[in-house]
Amino acid sequence: MRYQRALILVLVGWYLVLALGHYFNQRPLWNDEQCVLNSIIQLKPASLFSQPLLSDQAFPRLYLWCIQQFTQPFHQNLLSLRLFSLMAMIGAFFVWLKVARRVLSHSGNLVLFIGCWCASMPLVYYAAELKPYSMDVLAAGLIVLFLLNSNVIPAKAGIQYNAILFFLPLLGLASYPALFLLLLPLYNLVRDCVDKRRWLPELSLFLGSYLLVLALVYFFDFRVSAHYLLEEFWHDYFISLHSMKDFLGTLGKGMNNLIARRFAESPRWVKVPSRIFIGLGVGYMLVAFWGQFKKDRFVLRSIVPISLAMFLMQLVLAVLRVYPFAVPRMSLFFTPLLLLITIMGIHFIYQQHQAVGRILRIIFAGYLIFVSFGIASDVFIKGDLGAESTLYGLKHLL
Repeated sequence: MRYQRALILVLVGWYLVLALGHYFNQRPLWNDEQCVLNSIIQLKPASLFSQPLLSDQAFPRLYLWCIQQFTQPFHQNLLSLRLFSLMAMIGAFFVWLKVARRVLSHSGNLVLFIGCWCASMPLVYYAAELKPYSMDVLAAGLIVLFLLNSNVIPAKAGIQYNAILFFLPLLGLASYPALFLLLLPLYNLVRDCVDKRRWLPELSLFLGSYLLVLALVYFFDFRVSAHYLLEEFWHDYFISLHSMKDFLGTLGKGMNNLIARRFAESPRWVKVPSRIFIGLGVGYMLVAFWGQFKKDRFVLRSIVPISLAMFLMQLVLAVLRVYPFAVPRMSLFFTPLLLLITIMGIHFIYQQHQAVGRILRIIFAGYLIFVSFGIASDVFIKGDLGAESTLYGLKHLL
């Protein structure tokens, strides 16, 4: 146990070293970041809330305004521009660490979970990019943490619980995915009203705050945004219902992105173990869902039902052409859940067949070490970590 606790501390420190090292490298702004910077520099605060952003960009307006105001005294230098992303990702890391402590009873599984963060290039890279994806990870973590406590907090009730109900929907002002993820706690509150056969004031408080946020986002963001952006840039990532062939093709492409692109992208073969392990986790989610959901009396307060609910929500939004499915950066908020159910799936196999489960853990741990050291190579030796950087310069190695 002492060894595992020490290893947990080492891995927490290692993730922070990777994220901070990447941040202080001050990698030059790439195209999308430069496009966001155009709006920060050229648009006055009032214009941020009343017209489309420049250069065909989408960004939660209040969050962008905060970055604009903070960076002005620093003349928009790289460290100031990316500081909010860094703080959001580090905050998300510790929030999801708290979630993992609640969910993973075995300390060895917690070691693997933290190791996954250290070996996920997107979870390291987006800690220092001028885009809102790290905030999505933080918002999702806070919502999941609330759901896990949904059977504990109401028993205490009082001012603290009511404050959480009011402020939780405000995450939608800084994160687009939070706008639909908030439907999950809304579902729990409605279920509570149904069980008690009366309308509860807690539902009124949450729903009132949620509707207010939706109105603000619509009026100051969606209403004045360029509505063609989703179709123009992400039409290949929606789920098509034109025919069974199109449906299976688009769904298959989305599922491949979902399970293969959570750790690293290049060389191509490095995605094969990801497909195997995260595919195992998705399979475990599908198999274990109904039993756990029924045990929870059809309330979302366990990781497997929460994961499947988020997964299905993304599918529905992709079918409705509202939000693309499994774009690695736009579904970054879902990555920690994929990592959790993967580790839970391996643990389930270990409980059934210890020898097989132990071998899977060792292979998975070795894979994480290989990828994490490759990320470190890009951060500290190459000094240039990108979202799809090549590990160890092995791009052409089959």
